[in-house]
Amino acid sequence: MGFKKKLWIIVIIIVIVVALMVAIFFACFPIKKKRLIIEMCNKYNLDSSLVASIINIESRYDSYAVSKAGAMGLMQLMPSTAIECAEKLDIDIAINDLYLDYINIELGCYYLAYLLELFDNNVINALSAYNWGLNNVKSWIQEGNCDDSGTITNIPVDETKNYIVKYRINKFIYHNIFRYE
Repeated sequence: MGFKKKLWIIVIIIVIVVALMVAIFFACFPIKKKRLIIEMCNKYNLDSSLVASIINIESRYDSYAVSKAGAMGLMQLMPSTAIECAEKLDIDIAINDLYLDYINIELGCYYLAYLLELFDNNVINALSAYNWGLNNVKSWIQEGNCDDSGTITNIPVDETKNYIVKYRINKFIYHNIFRYE
């Protein structure tokens, strides 16, 4: 086989490998609902890469996702939390409305903004509360599981520890995807 033919085979293999890597990347970090995410993040003064990360971690962008605990939709809201948020926003919703992307993202962003305000914009504490519950995180803090800045350092639940690790990876990726918006 001649040099040119070997070179073309190598080029074709490289192109195929790169195409597969790009496909895997977009499968792991989808870019769906971007306009809606940006709209709601602007409304609630949130970082769009934060919300995109939460959606990817929580539901993998599946509008009809339901967790074992009963959380629903893109941002995996518990019905009781969603109803409470909707009441505060003076929005009339039915439980099935949590499958509507606009409603789910708005209520999720409202709740996330509330948690961030409650925890003085401490993202780790807010995300821990989003994942494992506000009262649990408050008790972790009261037990002294935090550093001098108030950030939880000793998360006693593996699911929440893993959630924070996933968040950091997703945040890096989505920050670079959304940075030109």
